[in-house]
Formats: sequence, structure tokens, C-alpha cells
Amino acid sequence: MKRKNIGAILSFLLCLSLAGVTYAASSVAGDTVEYDFRSSQTVAKGNVVLTNNEGTVRAANAEYNTKSEAGKLTGGVEGVQGEARITCNTLVIHAGGDQLTAIGSAVLTKQDKTLRADQVEYFQSRKYMETVGDWAKLTMDNGQSSLDAEYINYDMNAGIANANGNVRINSSVRKLTASGDKAIYNTNEDDGTIELIGNATATQDGNTVSGQSLTLRGAGGSIAQADGKVKMVYLPKPQTTKTTRYRGLEDSYSSNCLWQLKRRTH
Repeated sequence: MKRKNIGAILSFLLCLSLAGVTYAASSVAGDTVEYDFRSSQTVAKGNVVLTNNEGTVRAANAEYNTKSEAGKLTGGVEGVQGEARITCNTLVIHAGGDQLTAIGSAVLTKQDKTLRADQVEYFQSRKYMETVGDWAKLTMDNGQSSLDAEYINYDMNAGIANANGNVRINSSVRKLTASGDKAIYNTNEDDGTIELIGNATATQDGNTVSGQSLTLRGAGGSIAQADGKVKMVYLPKPQTTKTTRYRGLEDSYSSNCLWQLKRRTH
């Protein structure tokens, strides 16, 4: 059945059956659209567009059930829902419409934060997302800073991301690299505070600090507070004079230490 013959009727039926649901398609469009009145199942093929009052999702093909509010979109999926944007190969809308599963080159973006992974689970009412698979990347600062790990979850309401497994941080804008077993990234505190836990190390402008836990404060790492057996290495900046020699200074401490990235000469 062609879309032009069923579009208005289908849109009206969807509006009646889906009012008030977290994710609810108020209309389904495509090159061809078929609707089964007995099962409430919709099958759309070619240039598919699902629309509700908060945004749209586009794909090559889609299946959607008006009773269960469950569906599946495949082929070049692109969606905008409120402040969140999603792209993937396949998008599964779970029954009730609150949970979305993005599969294959999944990318979810909100403001300047972007989460990438093979698969991402997104819970709309909680504004919460988590990755599935063995790699994940969270980028911020318009792509100039990144956090890589085996697993990442991100609470958009709280502004907190948790990363586990081979955590690596890179910020070209702040000339900062860091690593650890785990990380907690608070996007709201002190203009971005990162707590690295387990085998934590951070380097900025050639200066390095490491410990069992390490907190980077203030604009993503201008000041670091380390706990445990702490090791610091300062690399002074060479001067233009030829008669002066410089060397690095290395210190070890057994407990708390406040490290501010400053160059020293000796």
C-alpha cells in the first residue's frame, strides 16, 4: 500500500494510540508503508521517517508496533530527540519507548559531549547512556578532548561519566594526557574534574605525576591531587643562555601531595 493512500489515516491512528509515551511516533512515512490493523504492526520501506513532537528518526527501513511502542529501524539511522542526536546502523526501540539500543557505529551526542561505541543503550527518561562491547570513546570540548575506555556510562542529568578498563585521556587543547584503570569524570565540578583510580598517571607540558589515585581539577587538569605512593617528575624548560644547564627533578612521597604544573630550573 503506497504511503500517499495511508499516510493520513496511519498518522491519526498513531496519535490516538501513543499519546503521552516517552518515545512515540506520531507519524510514520516512507516510499511504501503497510499497516496491519489486527496486529497494529507497521512496515515502512525506503526513506523512512518516524516523527513525534520532540524530533524525528530517519532510516532506510522500519518496523513499528503501535500497541507495544516497539520498533526497529535499519540502514543509515539518523535521529534527533530533544537535545540528543543519534546515528547508527540499527536502532531498536524497546517496548514502552523509553529505552533505545543503537547498534553498529553508534554515536550519541548532547551539546558538546559525544559518546561512540559498537553499541550504546540510551534511557530517555533518565537521560542515561552506556556502552556495550570492548571499546568506547567520550569526546568533549568540541572534539579537542577525549576519554577512551573499554566501558563508559554517562548520566546527562548529573553530568557524570564513569569509565572502566584501560582508561586513556587526551586533551590537545590542554596539552594533557592521562591514564588509569578507572575514571570518574564530573563535567559540572571545577570546570571539569576527572578522578583516575588505579595506576593513575597524568602528563602535561612534560611534567608527570602518578599514584594509585589522581584527581585532575580546574579546566581539565591544571592542578592534580594524588594519593597513595606518589611519584612526580618535573621537566624544566630550557633557557636561551648557553652557560646554564638544566635537569629534571624527581620526588617520591608516601601520602597526599598537591601538584601544580609549574616549571622549575636548577
